[in-house]
Amino acid sequence: MGRYSDSGSDAADRARANGFSLIELLVALFVLALLASVAVLSLPDSGGDLRRSAESFAARVGAARDEAIVTARPTSVVVGQAGYYFETRGEGGWQPPDARSLQGGDWPSDTVVTHEGAGIGTKDGQAGAGNRRIVFDSLGLASEDARISLSREAHEATVTIARNGDIRTEAGQ
Repeated sequence: MGRYSDSGSDAADRARANGFSLIELLVALFVLALLASVAVLSLPDSGGDLRRSAESFAARVGAARDEAIVTARPTSVVVGQAGYYFETRGEGGWQPPDARSLQGGDWPSDTVVTHEGAGIGTKDGQAGAGNRRIVFDSLGLASEDARISLSREAHEATVTIARNGDIRTEAGQ
């Protein structure tokens, strides 16, 4: 009997010495996962920043359209190479809006902005050198069809504003 019990414990001791415990394997997997997540976070931007900027811009343009409907006053978005801002039409002309949701923003660095649209004339359609003003009336209708394209390196994102007030975002390559 002693022989069987000794050989059984010797075999178990040899198995422990030759292999890894479950805890050791789980710790090793955790360390590998941690290293992989650090590597992924350090990879260069793949256009996500540009897409997020376009989506944020589209959401704010939608808020400007809604502001025009709620206040029954024309509200505009002015788009330029450096960024965008909003204005509402008051007694003294175009003024900064009171709404916190209508804060302007800057485009990410090295972003090239192009905008296409018919324009509505020099006085209201253009808001300065190279800037484009799109006005939403009290019904939420836009003054023009517009297409604002943001591009950086090989990535592109486009915000399309239709005359009926619809706003769409498209992310390219």
